[in-house]
Amino acid sequence: VLLVDNKRRDLMGAALIALHLNQQGVQCYLEPLEAYQGVLAAYHPSLILFNHLTVGHLVNYSRRLAKLGVLTAVLPNEGILYDRHVLDFNAGKHHNGAHIDLFFCWNQAHKDALQKSGFAQTQIEVVGVPRFDFYFPPWSGLFPTARPTPAARPRLLFCTNFVFAKCKPLPRAQIENVFGQWKMIPGYQNYLELIDTNYRSRSRVFPFLKALAAAGKYEIILRPHPSEDIAIHREWLDQLTAEERRRVTLDPDTLITELILGCDLEISCETCTTALESWIARKPTIELLLEKHPVFFHADIARMTATCDTPADLVSLVEKQLAQPASAPAPWEEARRRHLHTWCHSPEGNSSLKIAQVMAARLTRASEPDWSQLRLSDHRRAFKLKLMRTFGQAYHFDPFLPLKHRLAKGRYTLKARAYAKSILPGDVRAARKILDGVMAGQAR
Repeated sequence: VLLVDNKRRDLMGAALIALHLNQQGVQCYLEPLEAYQGVLAAYHPSLILFNHLTVGHLVNYSRRLAKLGVLTAVLPNEGILYDRHVLDFNAGKHHNGAHIDLFFCWNQAHKDALQKSGFAQTQIEVVGVPRFDFYFPPWSGLFPTARPTPAARPRLLFCTNFVFAKCKPLPRAQIENVFGQWKMIPGYQNYLELIDTNYRSRSRVFPFLKALAAAGKYEIILRPHPSEDIAIHREWLDQLTAEERRRVTLDPDTLITELILGCDLEISCETCTTALESWIARKPTIELLLEKHPVFFHADIARMTATCDTPADLVSLVEKQLAQPASAPAPWEEARRRHLHTWCHSPEGNSSLKIAQVMAARLTRASEPDWSQLRLSDHRRAFKLKLMRTFGQAYHFDPFLPLKHRLAKGRYTLKARAYAKSILPGDVRAARKILDGVMAGQAR
């Protein structure tokens, strides 16, 4: 079972791993992260893949799985951990009681931190970033990149990354719940400052967007981070003139790989993984400089791309970057290559295959779990999972959640957002159909 955290960011990568597993004779199921307990009696899995095991209830659950004989594996969905304290936290320094059989790292730095944290019995593999596989053939062929006409306006992809800003209106208790596990990280101890910084920075990007829209030269795709509150972006769009509004498209759903491959230039807001993905896709990239808070900004990355801190300068900088050849200037090219080697294991399009091969090999040595230890609660959760699937819903579906959210928005906001990012059975079928089509084309 592969547990998927966010369908916009993680589903296609998980589906690709599942496809490679199926080709090696391993039956694989994809379920939302919240179904981690329901999958046990529903599928009798030999292995469950998590995106992290750094919170208490998951640590305890991993120990139970070990007693059952179910293998646990971890593949982070956010694996570029520049800050040493954040790296130590995610490597298990503060929750190293978890039982983990397999850990897939994006880079060697993460593997080194894990080994120092005491995971001596864990098989640790450096595999890179599976979702980056879609920047390489044959998977890149999924995405149409042809423009409507040769005279089409340049397409600019404007990526925002202000996840913490959505916490600003939440009750203090909910904020504590969100940041509680991170308070031991030095850079996150003053989490209210992080929220305020993200909130101010989000407001500061709109003049940059306005300058691009007013120029009348570009087709602009506005892409918020999958975990952002997009209502703010819609409100800003409503303030544009009719002409400006026609030039900006808010796209929270299309796979980011497709948007990057289809753009002429990508703009990110301080440090963002989308900039690295744009380097892989060989797209011109601009980084907007906002408050330069060390949690959100890394000077080393800014030195490898064009930067802008004033809305009035953005249009001229865009024109300059669009006029550049596809390859970056020589100093940047080499620095980017080294950075991608260090932090993303030099992407080549085969990370998902590596993960599937390691898991399949491990499963050949695995014993059948002891299913006699299953409890009545396990069977009850399995029944709920199967029932929700028949209705096309995720395990944690609540038919009254929309009403609860309207009546008590503050109390149910986090639950509503959590369900909105969850994979549904139809999402999984659609992803698998797309990938199966690519494989069929390869076979022909």
